[in-house]
Amino acid sequence: MKVLDSHNHWSTDAGAEVLEQLARADTPAIATDPTGHLTYWNPAAERLLGRTAGQSLGRRCYEVLGWKDVFGNRFCHENCAVLSMVRKGEPVHGFEVTTAAVPHEQGLNVTVMRVPSSRSESHTLVHVLQPIDRAGRLERALERLGASRALVEEPAAGAQEPRPAMPRPVALAKTPPLTEREREILRWLADGLQNKEIARELGISLATVRNHVHNMLEKLEVHSKLEAVSLAFRQGWVSARSPEPAHAAERARA
Repeated sequence: MKVLDSHNHWSTDAGAEVLEQLARADTPAIATDPTGHLTYWNPAAERLLGRTAGQSLGRRCYEVLGWKDVFGNRFCHENCAVLSMVRKGEPVHGFEVTTAAVPHEQGLNVTVMRVPSSRSESHTLVHVLQPIDRAGRLERALERLGASRALVEEPAAGAQEPRPAMPRPVALAKTPPLTEREREILRWLADGLQNKEIARELGISLATVRNHVHNMLEKLEVHSKLEAVSLAFRQGWVSARSPEPAHAAERARA
């Protein structure tokens, strides 16, 4: 695990747990500080992007990544749109980019999570990267197109019975398949809190929080809290910017 301490001001509690999750995860992830300098680059990102942490940390992200949008235009540049949106308090939704570092310029889905810092005026932006299976996505799109056409096609002349329609494609759930308490805990996780901080916020025991997290991971079919938060951001179940918990603000003032 590599992290650049000179630019990293994550709190001891929340930040340490996020770093630990990232280090163990198979999901590629990188992180930047508010100035756009790379502060974290996990082993999975090294394998995906073909660059070591030592070659990347401390440099401006646009100098290292060189991402392009789906139309081939430059996405990463000195006037980063993501940093600008975060500074203005605007939500950052998931987006797709291409990079020459990945074979055949494979697309990447990028989820950005804002992790609060021990300094009230600072934060860290975690970028979770997921390669896009373009061929599989095209195949699924064609299947949905075929199903839609089957629904509107008229029966052939002379046919006695209408052709059975293909089942409609299932839309993504607008709400997660979780209980109200589990959704509440998921929102706190997205804010960068660890289990004991969530227990203090909700006035419940640490063991109860752990049980809720375990049930939540099983229902969402993910293996870690990081993957659960990444899924929640992609599906729009949580906002990219939530109010800072009261105890976190007190800790920052202290």
